[in-house]
Parts: sequence; structure tokens; C-alpha cells
Amino acid sequence: PGKGSYFFLGELIVDLELDYDSPISQNCGKCRRCLDACPTGAIEKPHWVNARKCISYQTIENKGEISSEIVPRLSNNVYGCDICQVVCPWNRYARPHSTPEFNPSDEFLSLDYKRLQEMDEDTYRRIFRRSAVKRAKFAGLKRNLDAWKSSQQTEGGIS
Repeated sequence: PGKGSYFFLGELIVDLELDYDSPISQNCGKCRRCLDACPTGAIEKPHWVNARKCISYQTIENKGEISSEIVPRLSNNVYGCDICQVVCPWNRYARPHSTPEFNPSDEFLSLDYKRLQEMDEDTYRRIFRRSAVKRAKFAGLKRNLDAWKSSQQTEGGIS
């Protein structure tokens, strides 16, 4: 409660006896904002995401080519997609994080398509060394940029 759904998920495997808390109740009710807003229809029913259709999966976790069905729907996403998070009414109650390490650097914020496209691997490693973007790897980011460029050409040009 009070945190919304903006989380990095992780897991630990330990051989310790742990105290468990109770799961948070599902309070979505009849809300369909995330389902209706998803540009690829990846949220096929409440609490059910088809990763193969998800822009976040395709641009971060997928190590192959981005699905041709997804490319035209990339919009401005070259790494991840949080549209479902943005439209969730529960996130308006979320308190901002207070972890300075999660704040993007000025250099990161100044990146545009041209600078990303011209970036070499050493620069990529330097800029993204403490960023979740490194999860996509250098080749993955370049693949995403090519897919994004293709999606913009089908929409009438790159701005």
C-alpha cells in the first residue's frame, strides 16, 4: 500500500526459515485501464500478460528479433513500456522512491535517437553501467533502435 506497482522484481534463493506476510489484496475491481491502454493487447485478461506481445519483454528480455507484429506499435519505446503502469489509478497514490541510484544521470536524459544510434559499445557500457538498460545488452539496444526507426517510417517519418 502506498507504493503502487512500480517495482523491480527479483528473487533470492536461501536456506533460511523466513517470516511471511500476507499477499496484498487485488483491488482492480472492474477497472480495465491497463487492458484497454496496452498498445499490443499483451494484457489479455486481468492479471494475465502474454510476454510475446509485451513491448517490455520484446525490447528487454527477448534476445531474438522483435516480432513484426510488435514493431508498428512501438510508439516512442526503444526500451521497455510502462503504459499499463501510467494508466493504473492505484499508482497515483505511489510515493516517489528515495533511492538516488535510481535517478537517471543528466547524460542519460540528454540522449536522443541520433546519439543512441551513433553510440559505440564503450560509451554504452559507461552510460548504462548502473542502469537496467544494460539488461538489453548493446546489440539489443541497437536492434530496438532499428525496430523503432522502422516503426516510425511506417507511421510517416522520424521526428
